Amino acid sequence: MMLRTLPARSGFLWVLLACISLAGCTRHPKYSLQTEAALERLDAELSRKDRYQQWRQAQNDSLRREVARARNAGDRAWRLFAVSQNYVTYQLDSAAYYVDRLYRLAASAGSEDIRRIALLADIDVWLGRGQLGLAEELFRRIDTAGMSSAEYAAWHSRYSSIAARRAAEAEDGAVRSAWRDTVVRVRHISVPGQSEWTQARIAAAALRDSGRFAEAVQLLEPYTARNPDYQELALLYYGLAGIARAWGDDDLRLYYLAESSVADLRAGTRSYASLYDLALLLFDRKDYDRAAAYMGSASDDAMHCRSMVRIPVSSSAAVKISEAISSNIAQRQAMMTTTIWLAGVFLVVLIGILWCVLWQHRRLRGNHRQLIDMSAQLQAKNDEMQAKNDHIREINGALVDSNRIKDRYVCHYIDLSVHYIKQIDTFRREVCRVARNKGVDELVRWLNTSQAVSGEYAKFYQSFDSSFLDIFPQFIEQVNALLQPESHFAPRADASLTTELRILAAIRLGITDSGHIASLLNCASATVYTYRTKLRNAALDRDNFEQQVSRIGL
Repeated sequence: MMLRTLPARSGFLWVLLACISLAGCTRHPKYSLQTEAALERLDAELSRKDRYQQWRQAQNDSLRREVARARNAGDRAWRLFAVSQNYVTYQLDSAAYYVDRLYRLAASAGSEDIRRIALLADIDVWLGRGQLGLAEELFRRIDTAGMSSAEYAAWHSRYSSIAARRAAEAEDGAVRSAWRDTVVRVRHISVPGQSEWTQARIAAAALRDSGRFAEAVQLLEPYTARNPDYQELALLYYGLAGIARAWGDDDLRLYYLAESSVADLRAGTRSYASLYDLALLLFDRKDYDRAAAYMGSASDDAMHCRSMVRIPVSSSAAVKISEAISSNIAQRQAMMTTTIWLAGVFLVVLIGILWCVLWQHRRLRGNHRQLIDMSAQLQAKNDEMQAKNDHIREINGALVDSNRIKDRYVCHYIDLSVHYIKQIDTFRREVCRVARNKGVDELVRWLNTSQAVSGEYAKFYQSFDSSFLDIFPQFIEQVNALLQPESHFAPRADASLTTELRILAAIRLGITDSGHIASLLNCASATVYTYRTKLRNAALDRDNFEQQVSRIGL
């Protein structure tokens, strides 16, 4: 049998290997080890993007709460400015709201300094919305006289951003050259208190523009290891990516853009350029899966941020995506043609295997039917045996219960018999004493008035109650479970039974005849019948009440 099925299996394996070989012919982009590692880190961080953005929102909430703790109008202005700055790269509408609060604070306080802070914050909002003209107009309204060092640093940063944006967007060569000169002049402006890494970025940009790329990289690289915050780290790597682009080293640029994107994600930023630029480069490398994922993430973040300048709808992106899709479609069509031929061969092999399977299935079907019939018969026998076993268990339970009751009542009967023998002897002696001392007439009178019989009945009931409750300690609770709530019996402090409970106890012991029960309890049969009717009417299940009582304790 194994020899006959070997050719079919071998054919299937050849088809499978051919499909794998064809899939292996697809071109995969090659990167350096450090670039591939950076891209893998970026892929992992993308899956955690929601967590980072939740952290950023928590940071925003914390900054908003700090506003209420401001000591004065100036302190409140800087706290509002900090909230606006944190929202500029996260949610522009929220940033605009806090800019509006700054304007209102400046108007209510009549402070030109606060108005200047509001203008600086407003410039970032309009730059994020892509309204460069409005941002420049607001910038020109700012009076630099009397600026603090912090205000001057913010003013210098926005001046540099506007000039660089104008130089990049200018279509006229002369205008572009003029703005580039402005960028160079801005770099040479001395800013008090400017951070060391900001100075290094400005110096590296100057080295890049002069063609000294290796020196620019050597200047910035050490700062990436000094553990700056993620936003600063993203700017450092993005600056390095710009140097690598001017240098013409695409793999190094990919590495820096990937690291910048990782830092942007960890900062919870939604407005960035690094991931978008990286996606365009990956489209050129035909790494379509990553490029599509990165472009989708960048577009989604830009939409949530309301940052129109970051939404990737430029013509260059559209052209690259279109070219990538066209190339991918052509490759897929070629792959599909080959796959169709292989599928045809595989289908022929599959039809042969299917015919063999159907032939074998016909042989097995008859055996299967016989097995089903035998299984049904076995199941029926098993059910019958199970029912008999259940019945035997019930009988065994009843026998065990009966033996337990019998043993206890034999002991009780012996004790009671000995007790009555002693009582008869005591009674005999008392009769003799009365007859001897007081005569026959007095003896007759004493016998007619004696309470001995009623006293013995009371002792009998007490003995019966204690013995029965010793055998069935939960009897009252189990009877209550069969009765309606308003008819429940309350246990007595002296552990005795009421007449109704004694009737039910007799039924539990197997005494069901009302006359027999009446004789046992020294009462009329009608009384027993009345009590039994009353108890049935109070039961939850009237028809099966006494049967349920007879099974208590089983």
